[in-house]
Amino acid sequence: MAQKKYRKRTGEISNKASASLHPALENLKERLSSPRLKAPGTIYTYMRTAENFLAWLGDGKIPDAGDFRRHFIHRREQNISERTLNKEFYQLKKLALANGWNWPFEADDAPYSEEEPRSPALRQEDVDKLIMAQHLYSKSERFFLAVSTTWGCRREELRRIVKRDYDKESILIRTAKHGRRTRHLIPEVLKPIFEAYHPKEHDAETFRKMFIRICDKAGVEIGQGYGFHSIRRTLRTLGEWALAANKVPMSIWADYQGWSRRTKGVAYGGAAMLGVYSHPEILSSDSFAIDKIIYPIHPFLPVWEKALAEHPLVDERQKSTGQV
Repeated sequence: MAQKKYRKRTGEISNKASASLHPALENLKERLSSPRLKAPGTIYTYMRTAENFLAWLGDGKIPDAGDFRRHFIHRREQNISERTLNKEFYQLKKLALANGWNWPFEADDAPYSEEEPRSPALRQEDVDKLIMAQHLYSKSERFFLAVSTTWGCRREELRRIVKRDYDKESILIRTAKHGRRTRHLIPEVLKPIFEAYHPKEHDAETFRKMFIRICDKAGVEIGQGYGFHSIRRTLRTLGEWALAANKVPMSIWADYQGWSRRTKGVAYGGAAMLGVYSHPEILSSDSFAIDKIIYPIHPFLPVWEKALAEHPLVDERQKSTGQV
């Protein structure tokens, strides 16, 4: 239901809303939806950039090279960062290609930022604080924080989780960014959280707001750019150090999180094919062998044990019968 509301609200994805779309936006939506379907969040951002450009252009005219150039000047006058302009450059290129318009630029015309990408991570003590405040959260907030702090899921991966993805013993993470789907054991300490909540597919904006609520309830101050991905960065850093301390190859972390083999090769070996040739599954016939390596040294599972020991979850059936 939440996903249907999201599609109806944005208008970019919903077929029902297609009749009201600008023809150029309709063409862009079709381009983004086939042959490879982009993620809903990706479609939304492309459509929003295109819609803003067409509103600025006005009068339903077909843009020429000068219009595109003036638009980028206009955006700079609005103090938009070069990094954002770079993203909009490729989004508007897709709009032009979808409509058969002339795109007058080459790759080296793309706006370029001298600044390093801003990728904020939370401090370990702040993630601990989020977990220790679990009794203040709703069932959904507690569930998604547990998933995030255990497997470091991206927001898109959190969005995809529905009840049929897990049973009493394991959960399927439908990995984004061309990674491999991974099935994980559900740690014993987290099973009550999973039993208490039945997730449905949500939109990306829901998770942005959810993260802010969680931090607010826990008293953790965050700045711009923080979200569930910040936990992913923290968990990766701590996990790799833990693996190194235990003399386990750090590339095991990539397998734990379902990275694509090529990405794994680049990150841990310097060449894509090194990841392709890496096959940790030959070391054990146990499909959960990597989980069993990670969980004993996982930085946040002991914190969940402490948090749930201090504030155990109340079974709703027990509450209704007066047994608590």
